[in-house]
Amino acid sequence: MKRLGKGVSPIIATIILVLIAIAAGVMLWLWVSGFITSTPAQQPALNERIKIDAVNISSSSSSSGSNLSIYVRNMGSTNVTITAAYILTTSNTAIAYSTSINVMIPPGQVTKINMNIPATASANIKPGYAYVAKVVTANGVEATYTFVWP
Repeated sequence: MKRLGKGVSPIIATIILVLIAIAAGVMLWLWVSGFITSTPAQQPALNERIKIDAVNISSSSSSSGSNLSIYVRNMGSTNVTITAAYILTTSNTAIAYSTSINVMIPPGQVTKINMNIPATASANIKPGYAYVAKVVTANGVEATYTFVWP
């Protein structure tokens, strides 16, 4: 009997397999490169870098408490908004805090954040002891600075 149908040539079959492998590789590369390029844009906190340069304490009368100035530097490449500031003991117990701060710092700039420590909180502060100033951005990036109360 004579065969009427013929099969695919081995050369054509090899070319088809190579094209399928190339197409699969291109699709995999597009999928992986999409994850790599979209990560920083989705997480702006990765671009925020802040540092507390100094803390200045100016004591007022004992009835009104103390004024504290925290100097915060934006070391990142985007604007940063400071939303909270805390004064903590070295064992992370909060002495005073302010969560109603809304200070925007441009890249490369230093801004002073003023904080009033009420007389009731000032009673818990002992001269000569170490304390921690902490600031937090809107995206949750934190910076701390340890200082000694005069």
